[in-house]
Amino acid sequence: MYFACGADETARSDFFAFNDYSWCDPSSFTESGWDKKVETYSNYSLPIFLSEFGCITNTREWNEIAALYSENMTGVYSGGLAYEYTVEPNGYGLVDLVNGQVEPNDDFDALQAAYEATPNPTGDGGARANTTVPECPPEGEEWAVSTSNLPEIPAGAVQYIRDGAGTGPGLTDESSQWAGTPSETEPDLSNGVEVSEDLSNGTRPSSNSSSSGSSDGNSTAADDAGASSGASGLHLGTSGLLITSLLAMAYALL
Repeated sequence: MYFACGADETARSDFFAFNDYSWCDPSSFTESGWDKKVETYSNYSLPIFLSEFGCITNTREWNEIAALYSENMTGVYSGGLAYEYTVEPNGYGLVDLVNGQVEPNDDFDALQAAYEATPNPTGDGGARANTTVPECPPEGEEWAVSTSNLPEIPAGAVQYIRDGAGTGPGLTDESSQWAGTPSETEPDLSNGVEVSEDLSNGTRPSSNSSSSGSSDGNSTAADDAGASSGASGLHLGTSGLLITSLLAMAYALL
């Protein structure tokens, strides 16, 4: 909820991803509990995908691929990333690096076969076009925030947003990553701004719409940078499902 809540659309995340190793073959959509997670996130207002999956408790048959791209899940999830590329001490890798050469292992072959056997979702996969942004919860033990204010963007950063960063100075120049002007906002946010960037910096206040895909259309100064990060909208739809599918395949097949 905390990534998706609040009236300030520029303060909300563009997407939410989490690791899930609860599907350990042999398993199923219900036995793994994935059905309950789909139910939990069925009204979530951000695109969701699995940032890692691929349990190694038993032999990896990758049966979760068929479930992940089935109609049971594509209306809520936008694919996922199989973990992981190279074999490391944890044992999750899909390829061995031998004298600089890539050698796919049995897990790689099984994953490739699972992807080849799974059709791409059709249409938008059942993704929801309209969602409602939740209100942020009141201050409490699990939400230790007493204000909705955010730090004001440093004035120097606005210049970079407007004009670009120019040629990188590396790590030794006085204007490198170790230099700069911090935000004027106190650490407790007592003098923070009510929206992520205020009009005094030449930026616009956020929309108070209940939809994270809305915009008031009054783009100025630093808004161009915000637009690029917030352009994902409410759901990934067909393109997102395909992109995350390709990402997962690339993650495994490179």
